Amino acid sequence: MKIKKILRTILVLAVSAAMCLGFTGCGNEIGGQDELVGVTQPEEDEGGSITRAYKPIKKANGGKFKMAYVDIDPYKETFRMLYYVIESLKDDGWLTYDELPFDPENDADSLELMNWLADNAESEYIEFDKTAFYYTTVSTEDEIYESLKQHIEVDKDIDLILSMGTSPSVMLQKFNFDVPLLMYAVSDPIGSGLIKSAEDSGDDRYWAHVDSSSYARQMQYYYDTFEFRNIGSVYGDEVVCAMPDYRGVAEKNGFTITEYQLQKDSFSSDEEYFDELSKIYKKMIDEDKVDAYILNTNVITDDEIARNMLQVFLDAKIPVFAQVGSNYVKNGSALLIVDPRDAIGTGPFVANIIGSVFNGSKPGDLEQEYISSPYLTLNLDVANQIDYKPSFEMLIACEKIICTQ
Repeated sequence: MKIKKILRTILVLAVSAAMCLGFTGCGNEIGGQDELVGVTQPEEDEGGSITRAYKPIKKANGGKFKMAYVDIDPYKETFRMLYYVIESLKDDGWLTYDELPFDPENDADSLELMNWLADNAESEYIEFDKTAFYYTTVSTEDEIYESLKQHIEVDKDIDLILSMGTSPSVMLQKFNFDVPLLMYAVSDPIGSGLIKSAEDSGDDRYWAHVDSSSYARQMQYYYDTFEFRNIGSVYGDEVVCAMPDYRGVAEKNGFTITEYQLQKDSFSSDEEYFDELSKIYKKMIDEDKVDAYILNTNVITDDEIARNMLQVFLDAKIPVFAQVGSNYVKNGSALLIVDPRDAIGTGPFVANIIGSVFNGSKPGDLEQEYISSPYLTLNLDVANQIDYKPSFEMLIACEKIICTQ
């Protein structure tokens, strides 16, 4: 079936489904999403006593709660995850504002969002402090430590730290402050040693979002759909990039992963790093004979660079999958992503956890595992470019389909 015929089929389906499903997205995206479901407030045990609450309350002294925020750098995926946590805190009643002046699909600067909240959000229960938001690529570890120490041990005004990513969470645990630490956007919090298990964080102060099988499910879907024999993978940190999970799927299904480890911070410049990455890509195609490639997290974070560098695979008719970041599919760098981080679904879950901690729950007592539903984004222009004909089943499974035709 030609791509144009597929598009006509999609449009017919879209029109017939619109009355009962509705649409999300804009421009050339066709999309939909499930209803958001949060944790019921409050929960009760068999005797009727409240065992957990997350709805707004004031501090015991009548004051407002304050949350510190630590991230690596401006990054679309963590911005999107934070965005839906904030929206869910609003839905739960913790704060109010008319509308966030940000686009969760395209914006990337989480500190800009947090700073906007400090200036514009209204609340009787929670406040935001611009001096308690950090990027680890902007502030040094010593600077973050000294600032948090002032807030936590001297001013005593931080009630919770929300950490985005593995490396900020490792750093904050090393600081060992006596304050709740919630770790989100961590690829493998158990394998990274941040928590003991999905059932037990190992420390009452710590909580981490866990979806232990998300990357294995992702790779299994890619293999079941494309049945590649040899998929290429470049990674920095093997745990962050879920390489143990991917290797397990490869062993189970009998395909090969051609791996190259490339640590960006070991290069003297970005130019040197990308030059080496380009050489690896050429070797994968010419010598290793890969028939698929997966773009792992943090390997290329700039959309334009990704689009230019990954074109070599598309020119060779090799499908490119994204590990994290639907932006790579939207901008034409990759064909497909089965997103392991359903930010829209996990936002209410994380917001509930934040509210529960403010209500007095210990982070170590709260549930950590939330299994995301599959969230597929497909680029039909890329499919056409590599002569791939997506099945009808794939098309109706997609949350978003990108095309310019």
